[in-house]
Amino acid sequence: MNSLLKEICGMLTEENTYASLGIKMEIENFILAQKTIDFEENQNSDLKEEIVSLIEKSDHNLAEVLIQAQKRLKWRKTTIPAALISDEISNLFYVCPIMGVDTVIPSREFRLGFLFQKPNSYYPLHSHNAEETYFIIGGELDWSDGNKKRKLVAGDTVNHSSLLPHSFETKSSGFLGLWHWSGDISAESYKILE
Repeated sequence: MNSLLKEICGMLTEENTYASLGIKMEIENFILAQKTIDFEENQNSDLKEEIVSLIEKSDHNLAEVLIQAQKRLKWRKTTIPAALISDEISNLFYVCPIMGVDTVIPSREFRLGFLFQKPNSYYPLHSHNAEETYFIIGGELDWSDGNKKRKLVAGDTVNHSSLLPHSFETKSSGFLGLWHWSGDISAESYKILE
């Protein structure tokens, strides 16, 4: 798992923002403390096969390391409280939290993880207090802030300032991204806007 964390640190270094460098420092401190990520075995093998199939087609730096890590990553439904998101929307995607409150790398300042959104699905316009960055690792999607639309593919990055409305619409392959939150990382401000 350290090879995955080191690749993530490389991406965070390239991003070169206050948040990305803070997250990188926390990951490196975690590695230096000789801690290991110990995920429970995930029972959803169909989901893992779907994710591996998606990233096998990607030439992103993280793709190969992520394929190797799949057997140890634990995917789950959203980390957003159920009172703030409907089942219909939360069933569109899975997350693998790595850093944050009550995760394998504890942090009160940052959240970091992977998100897989199912093929041919629309994650409606939503907002939250946290600033957010997505690195697209595999697949493609149409990103929108409610006014302008942008096609994103593997290798692209998109940043959302605090409270910026944004939505994701996937194509036939779905998409996999690495995301991070900074600022107010509480999920309590999350709001669906349509």
